[in-house]
Amino acid sequence: MRGNQVDATDLEIVDALQHNPRASWAAVARALGLAEVTVARRWRLLEQQRLVWVSAALHPEVSLGAFLEVSCEPRAVERIAAALAEHPDMITVGRTTGDFQIFAILLAGDLASLLQRIGTGLPELGEAVRVRQSLFRRLHGGVHWRQGIIPAAAAEQLTPRLPELVSSPPPISAEDRALFRTLNTDGRLTAAEVAERIGSSRPAIARRLTQLEGSRQLLFRCDVARPLFDLPLGMLLWLRAPDRLASEIAAALGAWTETRLCAVTIGSSNIVLIVGLHDLADAEQRLIRIAQDHPQVEVVDRRLITRMMKVYGRILDEQGRGARAVPVDPWASGCIEPP
Repeated sequence: MRGNQVDATDLEIVDALQHNPRASWAAVARALGLAEVTVARRWRLLEQQRLVWVSAALHPEVSLGAFLEVSCEPRAVERIAAALAEHPDMITVGRTTGDFQIFAILLAGDLASLLQRIGTGLPELGEAVRVRQSLFRRLHGGVHWRQGIIPAAAAEQLTPRLPELVSSPPPISAEDRALFRTLNTDGRLTAAEVAERIGSSRPAIARRLTQLEGSRQLLFRCDVARPLFDLPLGMLLWLRAPDRLASEIAAALGAWTETRLCAVTIGSSNIVLIVGLHDLADAEQRLIRIAQDHPQVEVVDRRLITRMMKVYGRILDEQGRGARAVPVDPWASGCIEPP
């Protein structure tokens, strides 16, 4: 890389890590035909420039939460968005065009906590002119976003071999929450490093990591400074689908490589979709594809995302670079103790 500009080799390395965020440098080097020292050095430079980061994530099927939209006076936009981004259970915050200037994604450990949080637990929303809240019980897409650059054989070589998932994963237990928060800050920490940070032993952490990854309770994602990776924009869509097809359509939309989030919500518009864009022409292509693939779907509202301020626990600067972590903690405001 040169300055903040990434080159083709950087893109391949990042794509490899998006397939397997905790892959060893040796495994990445073999898959890409590079020297291990080259892979490690280039990744370290990308990290130092705050262009890439790896973090732990919850499985989409156990991601209960709310999609918030905030309308406010222009002078209050930056202040409200920044305040929302500081909450550890507010995983993502962005700014959009249209009637609502801010959107935010909130995760919670249980329904009672979620209702309390959106009811009275966000005092900064007192400045808002209008707030719209849409609840969801699971997410589709976004965790495993990939650029699709490396050859299929290399991707197959890097893909982790995990046990087949026969049922939805259970939620993260209270005992594993400190481990999750630590790995959300830095998803490539070794078992020994995690153990040192949370006061455990390396064998115990290694064992729990194996179990949590095998059950899909714990996933890992590799994020990038999107504007510097030719993804300067995003699009937020509200869709209306027949209720009996909403989950099926959301799953299909969530599987798109450009999807950042898709969820079925309760409301007249029952699917929210966020996709990344290379340019404005991309927006037209996404809308055309929805019409072709899902003719029964109505696009109710469409907005451009002009800036992401936080992405899954990472505060971003104006160029989309990771500035600092606010570890994701859906249980931060829980009003019910776990059994």
